[in-house]
Amino acid sequence: MSDPSFSPTRSVDRDRHDHHDHHLGDARDGGDDAALLLQSPAEGMPGGDATVTDDPIAIIEAAIERLRDDVGAIVEPAVVAAFSILRATDLPNYLRLRHQAKQMNPACSVTELDKAVQQSLPGGSDEPSALDELVTLARAQCQLKHDADRNAVAVIPMPGRQEVWRVYSTGYEEWLRSAYWRAKEAGVAETTMKSALATIAAAGINDGEQVDIHVRAAKDDTGYLIDLCDEHWRAVLVTPRGWQVLDRSPAYFTRTQAMRPLPEPARGGDIGLLWQHANIPSYRRVMVLTWLLDSFRLDTPFPVLELVGEQGSAKSTTQAVLRSLVDPNKVMLRGRPKTVEDIFVAAANNWLVSYENLSGLTAEQQDAVCTLSTGGGFASRQLYTNGEEHVMETKRPVVLNGIAVVATRPDLIDRVIHVDMPTIPPEARKDDADTQAAWERDRPLVFGALLDLFTDALRVLPTVTLPHKQRMADFEGFGEAVARALGFAPGDFQRQYAELVRAGIDRALESNPVAQALDKYLADRLLPWNWQGTAGQLYELLTPHAGLDRAAWPRSPKGLADQLRRIAPAYRAKGIAITHLGHSREGALWRIATDSSQSHHNATSPGAGGGIRYGAHRE
Repeated sequence: MSDPSFSPTRSVDRDRHDHHDHHLGDARDGGDDAALLLQSPAEGMPGGDATVTDDPIAIIEAAIERLRDDVGAIVEPAVVAAFSILRATDLPNYLRLRHQAKQMNPACSVTELDKAVQQSLPGGSDEPSALDELVTLARAQCQLKHDADRNAVAVIPMPGRQEVWRVYSTGYEEWLRSAYWRAKEAGVAETTMKSALATIAAAGINDGEQVDIHVRAAKDDTGYLIDLCDEHWRAVLVTPRGWQVLDRSPAYFTRTQAMRPLPEPARGGDIGLLWQHANIPSYRRVMVLTWLLDSFRLDTPFPVLELVGEQGSAKSTTQAVLRSLVDPNKVMLRGRPKTVEDIFVAAANNWLVSYENLSGLTAEQQDAVCTLSTGGGFASRQLYTNGEEHVMETKRPVVLNGIAVVATRPDLIDRVIHVDMPTIPPEARKDDADTQAAWERDRPLVFGALLDLFTDALRVLPTVTLPHKQRMADFEGFGEAVARALGFAPGDFQRQYAELVRAGIDRALESNPVAQALDKYLADRLLPWNWQGTAGQLYELLTPHAGLDRAAWPRSPKGLADQLRRIAPAYRAKGIAITHLGHSREGALWRIATDSSQSHHNATSPGAGGGIRYGAHRE
């Protein structure tokens, strides 16, 4: 080392050592366990007759100088005794000098030094296990906490940032292994690490503070927070007054290994740049912008974005572009889930749940997507337990794409923002590499413009009132604010959204075999319609009108009644009331009537012919 100021023997802060002289004084006076360490002669040290009581730090520094040529100098008895005193009385200087020894000669074994020091201490033969050391290290260097679901988290202070990891995560295990290696220069067996993580988690759950843990998006009294998920662990704060990048988030954001950073938002961008990269028709752009911003508003239900188009409409490219503005991930688009549990596992590990190229979802999977939209849970038995139930409860934005309509259940259609994507002519298509490079160039500007729009919409939102509310009223009101912030007239978004809802109702009825049979039957009847009878009687009336796909047709009156409950909201929106009246000796009673004939006295009891028909038969 050419500069003597960087010599390891000079780098210990002597002022710090002087600050700890009273500890060494206690040892010299024969106090406590440290007194037992003072009898070792400084064998092999310059001067020969020196003892440890002269100055432990001086003895160690001299040994470090000799490490240049003598790898064993650090474990001589007098040096070990000096280290032992510091280990018992001045831990900071113990660690500093230990580190300097390794820097002076990497060939020296500080692990052997640690063992020798441990054995020299009273009771030193009872060396702490790696498990104990891991737990001690974690408790010393982390703030252990837990969330409302009793999931343990570790908050790790770092230079210039604060990291938050779930204890049972790859990220935290990697940090713990690295910290242990830096301290002990030793690896950790898998079984030891597993036991250590279980103990650390128990400490966080039982001794730690309960805090709110977030993934990608949060909200507090100041505004909405978005985790940039960058290496500095920064976040964006969005309020009606503006947005800013925070070096340290007031919210606890955790992340998974697959999450990727959002771009550094750039000011002065133009939201119109987005449509150069996302193939969204102009009449749906305000709706899609509202969906993007609403994906950060975790205090409201999330609508489901459904992109539908034939091959060559850039469905997947558009979906990846939109996701990269909300929740970038190593895997931007996933294939069809196999089970309902797969959907909730994806939600536990992603903020935005994203599926592509779907040919359909089962009824149960569509119900699960509905649950994600408004918030709910999924329960399953924990593996390798005595049957204890494991509950995953969450709420997430969702985006789907397919060649054909994916959402066919009325409950899901009610929550869907459906976009029919235009086909891109072959001459207008671009290479994937060029498209991706252009998007990465524009993405910071588009993200910044999106945050500008978020701020403007939050400022307008308190002035929005809805005379008639749809099911997703929070989305409708926020969309009206977004549209006004973009310069649209009051009420424009509400009219557009009402049209989308009506189109969704039509799709729901078109995809339901009972609705199709009912419509065929109604087509031959004169208004007003007013029928009352049992589910069995209605089953007999509608079965002749069932389509060719009898596999989808209900197998019993009870199955028909279940379908009636599902399609009733859609028919109500079309002015037809389907009402369950209770039970009679003949079976479950139902009434189907137009709005002008919904009163009970207008319907008579069913006769042997199968109930009151829908008006007269059309000749």
